[in-house]
Amino acid sequence: MRFYVPEWDDAVDAGYDFEHDELSNLNRQERKLDYIWDIFDRETTPIDGVLISREQVEDTDRKAKRLKEYGVYDDPVLSIPEWLPTISDCGAWGYKSLPFPPYDNEEMLDFYETLKVSVGVTIDHLVLGSGKDKGRLYLDKRAFHSDFKQKDIPDTLTDVVDLMVDEWPEEWPSFVDEYESSIRTDSEEEVDPFDPDIFDGDVDDVLAQLADDPRAVYREDDKQFRYDLTLRNAREMYDLYEDGDYPFRLMVAIQGWNTESYVEAADDVLDIGYDYLGIGGVAGSPIHEVRKIVKGIGKVVKGYERDNNTRVDSHVFGFAKTEGFETVGRSGMTSFDSASMLRSAWTGGQNYRLNVDERYDAIRVRYPSTRDDLEQSIEKSLRGRETLAALRAYADNKSIIAALQDWKTKVEPVLEATRAYLREHRHDERYNVSRLRDVESAFREDFEYGRELQASFSANLRRRIVKLLRKDKDDNALDFAEYDDLLQLAESGFETFPRMTSELESIEEQSDSNAVDPIWAVVRDYATWVGDDDLLEEYHQTLEERPWEKCDCPICSEHGIEVCIFRGNDRNRRRGFHNTRRFYDEFARDLPKVLIATPGTAAQGQYETVEDYLREEHPAFWQHVHDLPVAEIGILDADGMREWWEETPNSVSLDPDAIAASVGEQTQRYQHAFIHLPNAEFDDSVIDSVEGTECEFHTFERAEVLREQVLTALGENYAAGRDFLPHPPQIDTDDDLDILIIDQCSGSKQVPDGAPVFEQDELDQFSKEELLERENVPGIAARDLYTGRQQENVKEAMRWLGDEGHNVSRYFISAGFGLVQEDEELPPYEVTFSSMRVNEIRERSEQLGIQQDLRPVLEETDYDLVFFTLGKDYYTSIDIDEMVQMVRADRIGVVFNRELVDEQFDNIVSVGARTEDAKNHGTIVIGLKGLYMKNFAQRINNIDHLEPRTIEQLCRRVEEEPTQTVFEKY
Repeated sequence: MRFYVPEWDDAVDAGYDFEHDELSNLNRQERKLDYIWDIFDRETTPIDGVLISREQVEDTDRKAKRLKEYGVYDDPVLSIPEWLPTISDCGAWGYKSLPFPPYDNEEMLDFYETLKVSVGVTIDHLVLGSGKDKGRLYLDKRAFHSDFKQKDIPDTLTDVVDLMVDEWPEEWPSFVDEYESSIRTDSEEEVDPFDPDIFDGDVDDVLAQLADDPRAVYREDDKQFRYDLTLRNAREMYDLYEDGDYPFRLMVAIQGWNTESYVEAADDVLDIGYDYLGIGGVAGSPIHEVRKIVKGIGKVVKGYERDNNTRVDSHVFGFAKTEGFETVGRSGMTSFDSASMLRSAWTGGQNYRLNVDERYDAIRVRYPSTRDDLEQSIEKSLRGRETLAALRAYADNKSIIAALQDWKTKVEPVLEATRAYLREHRHDERYNVSRLRDVESAFREDFEYGRELQASFSANLRRRIVKLLRKDKDDNALDFAEYDDLLQLAESGFETFPRMTSELESIEEQSDSNAVDPIWAVVRDYATWVGDDDLLEEYHQTLEERPWEKCDCPICSEHGIEVCIFRGNDRNRRRGFHNTRRFYDEFARDLPKVLIATPGTAAQGQYETVEDYLREEHPAFWQHVHDLPVAEIGILDADGMREWWEETPNSVSLDPDAIAASVGEQTQRYQHAFIHLPNAEFDDSVIDSVEGTECEFHTFERAEVLREQVLTALGENYAAGRDFLPHPPQIDTDDDLDILIIDQCSGSKQVPDGAPVFEQDELDQFSKEELLERENVPGIAARDLYTGRQQENVKEAMRWLGDEGHNVSRYFISAGFGLVQEDEELPPYEVTFSSMRVNEIRERSEQLGIQQDLRPVLEETDYDLVFFTLGKDYYTSIDIDEMVQMVRADRIGVVFNRELVDEQFDNIVSVGARTEDAKNHGTIVIGLKGLYMKNFAQRINNIDHLEPRTIEQLCRRVEEEPTQTVFEKY
């Protein structure tokens, strides 16, 4: 798969001065900006492409003009390298509150051509849900005024109508007139203000009055309208594209509101003729919804590919959740985009990422606020500078006391030197300019302490001095006291610094202090002072574990602890680039990047596209690879890799050295390259070119063997047969089954008379072994300790299964001791998750390491069936949504009352075990799951193979109607 990052002006100052927190140039237009592709080299750049929305291109007139003049590859600022593909779309999220997209189909095609992007996307309109009874009303924001604002619209209207208020464009595209002939389309026409009386009265009367209003659009079924309009644009844009001679590839965007509507849209656009399909509208959706939608579309696409011996690429817009990689990959998606890991560097906690499990909080060292007066700004700057000096010393394993003294020595001459400089130079010609930025630039560059003045005493102080410099003229001199007053205030603030020396000396004198204690004293003091004391625990972990030393990316290697400091764009965005690199590493592990190709021949020039060539000249190869869930399939020649959808060139070079060079360069970014060699010939120089890269190079004579090896390389869940798509597995029952049961502890326990029963506080203070060593404390095997109805029924079911030759293992989730094996001896105790709130369950689970212990049991074993016979609170303790994903795709997992999990995964079945089900089986809910296990154990040997739904039928089957006597028994 390919990962695209959205382009949102995410650049850093290449020459940023971290020591003084200074930009290389105060004029942004004159700075050298580094984007993520500038910081990493081709081999390690953690993206496979860039998504460029029209909304972002036109964010400023300067940027729009520049990109339209140069294009995205030749633009002197953006300067995307040629080897990174680009997708451009219309930015539907930006106009979601408008009744229509503000663009025309032909206009968008021209826009893509002007930008010289690789792929352009059809115009879509986000399908927005609404819980309101009477549909959606759009109003032009420009019609509101000081006497009538949006908040003044009566509740009688907004309670039943979904209101969307936005500033409408000066001029709508011509197609809008077909849908709303009364809408204002003349850009010269003024927008009349709303009369408040229009919105008074009965809702139906209000909507009737607005029906022909040029400032309003009302739709009863807006969801369907947006869906239909998106498909209309797809049809019209395809025709325009086919009639034109555009140099980019066209992707179709589809929308929907559930799996069925998305699948229907996918069917429609495939019939139109699209071979690149983009799934829109899922950004921010719950992971379970995305899984269902992606699976549904993936099956449609694969069916179409196989029926038509063709290939279709697919893209997921705005999605990059690692927990969805399994579904996204096996469904055959070829690309996706997201900025979430980049944005996570400054939008929340745990903003420094090593991997999905190791995340840390960058330490916030704050700049003064614009609300701070000068005295506050100076103190905040001094405290921040002191903290930065301490952090850097800690990172370098140097004395923090010495670092603070060095800082003081460096800062002490600054204010007096500033005073002397101003006396001598305040009337220099360089300061006789009108623009404040030019005055500040001149001061910063000419005065040797200009940078330190801001770094230690605040930008506020330096800016005030600069303002005085601009105002101070030789023929109209200011009283020097105005400068002096500012400097005296700074001198007064500096008198108490460095503040932490005495406390640090005291820590060093303590015999039991450790390396983190001195820096912790500084950071704790600073964080408490600025009001970040709620982050102290997270900060201590960051300092203690020093994560910046565990990363070898060029950002952490060059800047070290600076990346773990939360402070301004040039640190935070670099941390975002680092996060993206670490995410990309996980992405590549979970979804290895695979290139599949066969060498080209002179015959390829006889065909219009590479696909045509492969279908006719290499039919076996094409037949076995065209539907594989990888990003790149094509041919190799001297110009590199030509993908299946590309046009063939007029002339072809097959020079071995040129092919070797291009293959060596391209495979740098892949984990695997699978090359089909039907004639068993390939120049050794090509294979040699891959040496030194991390790409595994595989060659095959037979295409069917190549296919098998590709699926094996992608992971065990892909190698489950020709149809690697998520589908319900079948398990043969001829052989003995390996079964795992994850059960829970019960409130009912077998405790010998006189034996002590331990409460939670004692379990937390003492280990299990320490408790068992106490006098009169029996050690009872878990299977015997728990005597609830469910646990007894499960024990009996296990005995029956064992008698039939099946191998059954059982673990318990214990609120007292975590994950325990059934034969593990425990002391009597009384703790249960059932009495805890959700956050308490999660905290205790983490404390007991339940998920950490359960994960290897599921990952490192090969059970045919896994039963999770747990209640709601115990599901919370293991995070059942995550744990079921560790059941192999060709194995079956069974949960109870978890339909949401069932819907997401084809190999997981949820069995209803609620009160009504219990009545049908003549029992009560508390014993029902155990009864289901007995039913399953009794009937398993009567069938030849198991599917998820078969297990549900075996569990729930009722042999005879329950009697009242049965209920009275309980």
